[in-house]
Amino acid sequence: MRPFFLKAALCLLITNNALAQKKAPQFLIKAKIANFTDSLLFLNYGTLSASSIDSAVVKNGVFTFKGHVKEPAVAMIFTKNFKVKIDLYLENSNIAVEGDANSQFKYKVTGTGTTKEYEQLNQRFMDNRIRTVALFQKAYDLKNAGDTVAAKQLQARADSQYQWEYKARHEYIAGHPKSYISAFELLGYTTTITLSNSIKLFNGLDASIKESNIGKEIAARIELLSKVEEGKPAQEFTQSTPDGKPVTLSSYKGRYVLVEFWASWCGPCRAENPNLLKQYQLYNNKGFDILSVSLDNNKDNWLKAVEKDALPWTQVSDLKGWSNEVAVLYGIRAVPASFLIDPAGKIVATGLRGETLNKKLETLFGQVPAN
Repeated sequence: MRPFFLKAALCLLITNNALAQKKAPQFLIKAKIANFTDSLLFLNYGTLSASSIDSAVVKNGVFTFKGHVKEPAVAMIFTKNFKVKIDLYLENSNIAVEGDANSQFKYKVTGTGTTKEYEQLNQRFMDNRIRTVALFQKAYDLKNAGDTVAAKQLQARADSQYQWEYKARHEYIAGHPKSYISAFELLGYTTTITLSNSIKLFNGLDASIKESNIGKEIAARIELLSKVEEGKPAQEFTQSTPDGKPVTLSSYKGRYVLVEFWASWCGPCRAENPNLLKQYQLYNNKGFDILSVSLDNNKDNWLKAVEKDALPWTQVSDLKGWSNEVAVLYGIRAVPASFLIDPAGKIVATGLRGETLNKKLETLFGQVPAN
């Protein structure tokens, strides 16, 4: 090919690529939020393993975001302090957002396709939460006023409404096998406790959803959790104590050990610590131990919590927060979380807390009178 024609061909190729990029479909979010006082907002979107983040300057509550997604993706618009937090689903289309910064429930997302589908489902949940919060508040007020009977009845109604959401999410997954929303709900639903049912729900998804990015992430999570479910050998790990001493899980063989994932900033974790301490004192000399893995990234905060809660058992961490290597190995995405491992190194129970832990230990070691 002559130089002139070669240059012309290259120019044509470059031009065509540029046009293709310009023609690539985009999402455009136009939003207006009343009573918004910050100057900056963020948009995070994608899967848990591969997400993107963008920012936008806000003027008089008005802002825009634009970009491209290869497939519909869950997203969140938020401020640094999360006073504003708007959940939505992105696809390459025009999306409008309206709301009020003074109320987390007063946001409306308007769009088409998956965006519309998610907004309709999310609105059902938001409406239910508003009613449930109101019932909880009324039950609380009645209890303080001395009407414990009426308060208990309202509390039961509120609890039932709260549980409805879990059932509704489950039914949505089962009833919408071709939906990206179903995949997103299933990803959040899949834990060691729900693994068996999660596998059934995943198998029921359409092939197009299974082959999507979020579908592949669900499959990877199921594969990971299948390695740490009850009855499987516990995954070996080594992590260091605050003074740098390496501790291996296998060093606990011959004893029951509760591997407890927690963090100093986790309220429910700290609330459970007194019960863990009580059980440790009851059963430690009978063959029970605890190994705590902290998801802290600040050593001082970690050690202060250990000291304040007076925890005598071994503590380890790599101070990588949610990226803690043991937490990643065991598929931890929420704390507290726990795995009870028998003397042979096999996982015999997961997610034990409070009375469920107490009864399990009583079953294993017998009832021991408290000192």
